[in-house]
Amino acid sequence: MLLTRRLPGLLYTYRYTVYSVGVIVATLLYFLFRWNLLCVNLQAWQHVKRMCHLYEEGMAIGSLCAPLCISKDIHSLTCHSFQAAKEAVFSAEWYNIRLVFKSVSRDIQALHWYDNGVLRYPTEKEFLSSIRTIVKRKLNLTLAYDTAVRLSRLKPSYEEKDLTKRQQEMDSLWYLLQDNEYLLSTIFTDKDIFPQLIGTCGSYFAVEYLEPVPSLSSYLSLNDNKEEWGQRLRFAVQILDLLEDLDTGFREPFHLCNVKFNHFGYVKNKKKLKFIDLDEVYPRSIINNYFMEIESCQSDEDCEYMDCRSVCDQTTGQCRGTVTNNNLQIVCEKIFLGWGMSNTILVPGLLMSQHTSSELAPILRRCANPTGGDGKLRTMPDREVKKRLYTLLNEIEQSVNSDFFL
Repeated sequence: MLLTRRLPGLLYTYRYTVYSVGVIVATLLYFLFRWNLLCVNLQAWQHVKRMCHLYEEGMAIGSLCAPLCISKDIHSLTCHSFQAAKEAVFSAEWYNIRLVFKSVSRDIQALHWYDNGVLRYPTEKEFLSSIRTIVKRKLNLTLAYDTAVRLSRLKPSYEEKDLTKRQQEMDSLWYLLQDNEYLLSTIFTDKDIFPQLIGTCGSYFAVEYLEPVPSLSSYLSLNDNKEEWGQRLRFAVQILDLLEDLDTGFREPFHLCNVKFNHFGYVKNKKKLKFIDLDEVYPRSIINNYFMEIESCQSDEDCEYMDCRSVCDQTTGQCRGTVTNNNLQIVCEKIFLGWGMSNTILVPGLLMSQHTSSELAPILRRCANPTGGDGKLRTMPDREVKKRLYTLLNEIEQSVNSDFFL
């Protein structure tokens, strides 16, 4: 009671300290929300409100606009935090389907232009040519004519005849096609490696919801029993299967340049694993071109694109035009082994446990650090290590999990 009475006086006495703390807390909260490290569901509803406003004004079009804005069949919006690469990421329910909405940047030059006050759009032929140029630049892929036509429409099998609606469609597609996630989910629908595209509304698109993998902290609990170890092993084998698909399922290997534990997700039955965050997923030639375009380097640290790395040639002062590590090395280093310094594991990864065998541990270290060097690793594991790791993990996983599924 006495403290309550004295509180106003204390606040006044230490008012400058209180103001400073308030400003610091407010600033911190602002940036946490600004960078999508924190979110509230109100933000998701604000994005839907913005979408519906554009739809009502005739400035947005797409298969999901009506279910969002007219029939309200899409509901139960839930925001997603830790999505700094996108302005908006939120999930929703549509009948029995759960889907994830993502926004794309509109901070690019518009497709249309004005000529003496007259609104102009490219011809269909010019639009197709622009699409093929975008895909070539971003994915080093030469599109077949039929594929380019499919990408030029929001509904692949429907050709919009109304000129105004077609222009709205082209405007929406122009922004969507600049986004790496949209491109991969649209072009490679037959691969079943990336999240399946469900629909769009303006500069937002929706993909299938993938169940998040258990957090690494849950795997590192004190209850590190054999059943949990079996779950870890199964997850590790599924990761290796996904990496194999990325290496061999395309014209050239695709590199994951931002590998995190929560960037993997399960299809509903948990028998299939996909990579969720596609913003930094590129074919090898695109990553190689990135390193070739770096004007100069003084050390290897200048030749990095997130987790994808090259080396600096000290004689020329240029980055080598090749990525020198690969998905397997990154996963072994960041996911399987865990975080460490000076070749010492400080935070154990997925496969570092009391159950880790004396045979598995050295293979993991060779995979993460093929040359035994210090610092960030810039070498790919050889085929022998890759084959041995895959075989060994499969053998251990089948042996451990057979006890629970007999």
